[in-house]
Amino acid sequence: MRFDEILGQERVLSIIQSCLKNKRFSGAYLFSGPEAIGKKMAAKITAAALNCQDEFNPPCGSCSSCLKIQKDEHPDLHIIQNGQAQIKIEDIRGILRQANLRPYEGKAAVFIIDNAHKLNTEAANSLLKVLEEPPANVAIILITHKPQSIIKTVLSRCRMVKFACLPRVRLEEVLAKNYALDKATAHFLAYYAEGRLGLALRLKDEPLLQEKNKIYDDFLSAKPLDRNITGQSKEQLHTALNILASWFRDVYLIKAGISEQEAINVDRQTDLLKAAGQYSYKQLDEIIWSIGESALYLEKNINSKLLVHNLGAQLWKA
Repeated sequence: MRFDEILGQERVLSIIQSCLKNKRFSGAYLFSGPEAIGKKMAAKITAAALNCQDEFNPPCGSCSSCLKIQKDEHPDLHIIQNGQAQIKIEDIRGILRQANLRPYEGKAAVFIIDNAHKLNTEAANSLLKVLEEPPANVAIILITHKPQSIIKTVLSRCRMVKFACLPRVRLEEVLAKNYALDKATAHFLAYYAEGRLGLALRLKDEPLLQEKNKIYDDFLSAKPLDRNITGQSKEQLHTALNILASWFRDVYLIKAGISEQEAINVDRQTDLLKAAGQYSYKQLDEIIWSIGESALYLEKNINSKLLVHNLGAQLWKA
């Protein structure tokens, strides 16, 4: 587990490595940027570097400290990553207690708060106590893709580290070269994931390509969406909505004269060109809006069958 394993973040990683080299990585940091681009991995590698037994080339990735951190088994690595709607004060009290103790085994105690935008007001205010005067040998890393949702008093006490997505063309090259994906698959994943390497890698082993083509074919042949788009879970339905959104996004851009190579579904050029001639911009605006609204309603636990039926009616009306 080393920094060079995180692709496309050379600039931001050089800043982190410079701080580590000069013994200036301490206190509180905010790792922000889109989801699935390596923020949490970078935080764990930073924790490994702070505690690595190799003083000259940290993190080495092979010492007992690095291996424990890789497995989330190091006693001085503390990660808050609950799946709740909020991070509550009970989650932060552990940080307050541990931060005032000496590292148990390593050189520094590292606290990683994943999805820090989930801190509720009480938890955020409690965290301020340690952010204002962090003890020596303590590093606190907040991770978020929604920095605007974190209270300003917390933000002002963190050093900002901004991560960014890979250019889609470069991600396509990485997927083809490093992961032996064929050109069509690499292109689809790079553009569908919008440059997010982590998301592309998560999707590459899922039957997404088969699913998306089945959904497109059913739509183009005017088969009821209810039969195939409704998945067994909210996640599956959300994926189906994203697939439909990617289709109409492509149709809109091609109609506007954007190069066909910029399409997510470049393997369906013939169908996209045909669709671009069938819809007006107004119709496409309405369709894309309807898909977006359906995704929002899905989060509110609206009946999925009714939702899909209404969306299908909107799509075919256009």
